[in-house]
Order: sequence, then structure tokens, then C-alpha cells
Amino acid sequence: MSGAATHQRKSLSFSERLTQYLSMRRRKWTGGTWLIKQSQIFILPNRYGLYAGFMVLASFAMGYKVQNNFILLGVIFLFLVFMLSLIASVRNIQGLQVDIHLEPYYFADGVQHIRLALRKNQPAFNLKLRGPMGDIPLDLSNGATSLLVPVGILARGVYDVPPLKVETLFPFGIARAWSWLRPPGTIVVAPLPNQQAVQAYPRGNPAASTQLAEQKRQQNNLADELGDLRDYGPSDPPGRIDWKRYAATRETMVRDHGLDTQGEMILRQPKGDLESSLSYLSGGLLVAERIGAPARMTLLGAEYQIYDKPAREKAFYALARTQ
Repeated sequence: MSGAATHQRKSLSFSERLTQYLSMRRRKWTGGTWLIKQSQIFILPNRYGLYAGFMVLASFAMGYKVQNNFILLGVIFLFLVFMLSLIASVRNIQGLQVDIHLEPYYFADGVQHIRLALRKNQPAFNLKLRGPMGDIPLDLSNGATSLLVPVGILARGVYDVPPLKVETLFPFGIARAWSWLRPPGTIVVAPLPNQQAVQAYPRGNPAASTQLAEQKRQQNNLADELGDLRDYGPSDPPGRIDWKRYAATRETMVRDHGLDTQGEMILRQPKGDLESSLSYLSGGLLVAERIGAPARMTLLGAEYQIYDKPAREKAFYALARTQ
């Protein structure tokens, strides 16, 4: 993990480390939406809560000694405020629903983020999310929010999603309630891409490339005699937009004409430094994706045929895991 994540683990208090350990041993979040239940919430008074508790005990002792009913009524009032604060803190988190979105792959030498979507049937206040890189305030006054959570500056590799903590000091700030989240999935960090000009990459057998692409087109039913449809990108000229389709469906798409006939892009692992060679392959995959060409990557004797999104994700995963 990154240095930020290590710092977070070291900065956790004893109660946070203990509750995190207990939470991780309970039912795991394996997919879908996670619902925070009452049994998954921990609560403790903070230093102001300890002051309030000491004041209640001292006032009770004084009122009992002098037999003053007004002091005893004040003690009862303070005790009710304290208890209601504990209940309100738990209710502020209970019922919170959390969804997570992970990108298929990330790239090294940059801050990696995961997207969280949080919603609740009733508004919630004074919430914050604690991640590997610090605290993030949560605005759930409207009952829903979505945010990008930085998880660190991770080197190439595959990582588990780090634990996240949802905490509140609502309503009076004399007690804190929290719950731990351990989102499912892994963070795949591919090598930093080193992209070359298109002409710098050798091209393979056009006939074999065309046959492979034709098989994929027949499986997906995405092509006709005019070319393959794909989403419009910022680098595409407007003249390639399928305006008839746009008029019918309002979908901005372009057609690739004859890209496959140029032959698949050949990506072989260069000799020399491992990280440099992996960056070269990573950049080649991005170039092939940008121009809509299939690719054939050779990595440590294994061959990867990249002609669609799942195959590309598999190739980036292999680059991330290479030792």
C-alpha cells in the first residue's frame, strides 16, 4: 500500500483498530449495495462527552448530598440530553446505503480514486468519510451524495480496496458514532503508459486481423456493410459521425472504416528494464484502443489477443501483475 495508507493505520486509536478488526471479521461486503445496520455501528463519548458525564455525576452527588430537588431535576435533564445524543448519533448513520464503482484499471504514478454513492431515506448531518488520504465531509442533507475517494498513489500492482470509516458527531458533538466499510473488488494499477506514434508500432497480418475482427462483429451484431459503430471520441473528426443514426436515436457514434484491414498492432516486450518495457506495452494498448485497431501482445512468452474491452482489461491486469 501507499505511504498514506500506512500513515492511516498508524494514526488509528486503540478503539478504532479494535472496531476495525471486529468489523472485518463479520459479514463481508461481496457486491451490490451495502446497508449499514445498527449492529455494525460503534459509539463512544469523546472528551466533551466525558466532561458531560463527569458533570452529571458531580451534579447528582451534590444534589443528593444537599437534598435539592432542582439540582436533581437538572441532573435528569443532563442525563437525558446525553442519552438522546447517543441515540441520535446512531440513527444518523443507521440505514445508510453505499455503492462503489471501481475502474477496470488505473495507471501508476498518479492518485487513484474510487467512486462512492451514498444515500439514505432521511437526511443525515455532520458526517465524514475517513479514507487512506484523509477525511472527506459528506453532504447528505438531501439524502444522497456521490464523491471520488482518493485511495493513494499506488505503484504498479493489484491491491485490495482499503477500509473506509463513516463517522458522525451529530447532534451535540459529545459522542461519536462510526461504522467501517470494506468495499469489495481490487484496484488494478497498470504501468504508466509510454505512448508512441502509431507508425512506430509494427502491424501484423491484415487477413488474420480482419478474420478475427469479423468473428467479433458477428458475435456482437454491431457492424454492417458501412463499418463498425463505436462511441464518438474527442479526437474523432465530425465527418465520421453517423448522422442518420444520430437523427434516429440521438446517439453520437462514429464508424470505423477499414481499420482492421491495416492489420493488428504487434506489441512485443522490449529488452531491457522491466518497468520501461511494461510502460511501452501499456502505451501500445492505449494507442490501439484510440485508433480502434486490434492488438496482439506478447508478455513473458504469453500471447494476448486484444480485440474488445474484456480482452484489453485482461491484458492490463497481466501487466499489473507481472513480476
